[in-house]
Amino acid sequence: MQGAAALGQPAQPALVDLDGGPPNGEPAVAVGQQGPMRWNNNTSGFVLMRMAQIVSEGSRTDKTYKDKDVNAVAKALRDYSGVAVSPTQVYNHLRKWKQKWAKVAKLKDLSGATFDDDVHAIMLEQDHYLGHCKDHPKDAEYLNTPIRFYKEMEALFGSTLATGRFALGSNEPLGVNNADSVAAKLEGQDFSCGTSEFGEGSKATAPVFGESSKDNIVGAKRKRANFSEEEMLMMTNMTDAVNNVANAMLKTGAAHVDPDLYLAVMEMEMSDFSTEALIVAYTHLLENKAVATGFVNMSTPHRAIWLRTYLAKNYYL
Repeated sequence: MQGAAALGQPAQPALVDLDGGPPNGEPAVAVGQQGPMRWNNNTSGFVLMRMAQIVSEGSRTDKTYKDKDVNAVAKALRDYSGVAVSPTQVYNHLRKWKQKWAKVAKLKDLSGATFDDDVHAIMLEQDHYLGHCKDHPKDAEYLNTPIRFYKEMEALFGSTLATGRFALGSNEPLGVNNADSVAAKLEGQDFSCGTSEFGEGSKATAPVFGESSKDNIVGAKRKRANFSEEEMLMMTNMTDAVNNVANAMLKTGAAHVDPDLYLAVMEMEMSDFSTEALIVAYTHLLENKAVATGFVNMSTPHRAIWLRTYLAKNYYL
């Protein structure tokens, strides 16, 4: 008998890294393995919920998952669905959902986007939404509609991805306002703010220190800025304007979106409707809750009749 197992020492469990290849360097599809798994909402939801439960119990190190956990989920899915599925297929499916979460995280940083915590939807104004979907049709799946399995994706991948202004360096603590901490450290120093290496399009700024060593003494008192009455009045008016906008947004509240509306519309692509036409119809349904509810409850042939009628009236057919 050889090795640690022969000496009665338990072997360390293998880890699955969703940023790399399959566990133990295996190919994505093993020799003799069955064909691609046909995933649907039920099987995807089963895997994500099981893995999220495992993560909540602490069975993960950093961004990796234990091989035994992936094996257990694959076995549970076989028992649940009656379809043979391998751990590698489960692993590959998790990678797909991690890519989806990266897309969601990026879209949440869109200028003008708001997030509805009640239905887990990234909301854009109508004109912004139509323009964005025209340039990026694939993003329509994530905008102005509830994001499927958002909570499960957040539990699995939320702590391993950070984008835009939320991305921190490896030495920066989580849960701390980075801008405030920098300002606190540099209080009393003479510096101006200029763009730094924070990524393309970022509004983040970094301190540029003055050249005078005399002005860079830590603990030196800051000079108070003196504002004229005209400047103070302008600042007060700006503050009032911002507060009015914020109050108006709070009074508006989050709009209810049927979680099945997006799929009900976009599934009609199989009936020879263009993506652009379906996006126009979908936007109309978002603004008319009663019509949207009726559309979701229609049979597929009746949905096709409604779409042809509506799109013809709006010159999209």
